Amino acid sequence: MSENNHNFDQHELEKIRMRKMKALMEAKKRKENLQERSVSIYEKIDFVLKIVLAPDAYTHLINLKTNEPPVYQYIHNELISPDVIQNIDYLLALIQQRGGIPRKIPLDAIIYLERKAKGIKSKIQVKRGDDMMDLSSFLSKD
Repeated sequence: MSENNHNFDQHELEKIRMRKMKALMEAKKRKENLQERSVSIYEKIDFVLKIVLAPDAYTHLINLKTNEPPVYQYIHNELISPDVIQNIDYLLALIQQRGGIPRKIPLDAIIYLERKAKGIKSKIQVKRGDDMMDLSSFLSKD
């Protein structure tokens, strides 16, 4: 009788182990699928950026990604809205259907966003004789 209970307990333990193992495997599979999908979305976003940015602007943005990640993230958030992420497949279909886009975003726009992210204000300097002064001081002086 004791042997019978022991076998029954072992069988129940084995069933519990199998259920836990199955749950862990399913969770791992879901995580892998989610990672594949997210990688695919980032690849699609990168592809769209390559298409909509001028080549020098794209190169500059990639340099920012490696050298200044917070600045890159700011620019990325300005360029890629949540709407774009949700409709990335539709956007790719439109680009393929039309064979590209008519005008690309120039390097100047990326530099403008970079300066904005860094908090750099534009400052025009005027040279008067040997003195350098900003334009507002120059205009209000005379």
